[in-house]
Amino acid sequence: MSPTHTRSQDWGNMEGVKCFNETKLVRKKKHWGTGSDKRIMSVVAKVTKKMKVPVTFINITQISEYRIDGHCSVYTETEGKLLTEEERANPQNADYIQWCLPGVPNTWNQILLAML
Repeated sequence: MSPTHTRSQDWGNMEGVKCFNETKLVRKKKHWGTGSDKRIMSVVAKVTKKMKVPVTFINITQISEYRIDGHCSVYTETEGKLLTEEERANPQNADYIQWCLPGVPNTWNQILLAML
């Protein structure tokens, strides 16, 4: 489950808008954002342990919570076109869904490959 990073207050940026213009990762140990539901993660982990077919649940949410800098932010496309300089200045145009900087998906892949 991927964290949402929708509240910049979660990592102490009271003036921020989501993860817009964030360039550093969260350094607070055991950081959990308000968008991550630990209860759901616990249920998923318990269900996968009880399955007849062996399934390994890799919880990447905690390590991903630290990477508020990993979203593509304003360097995205809208209808196949890059945003203009004026559009990039508006946090409402930022894309918070996709990960683009090295680190987050690469770490997920390294964990998966090590487990295989």
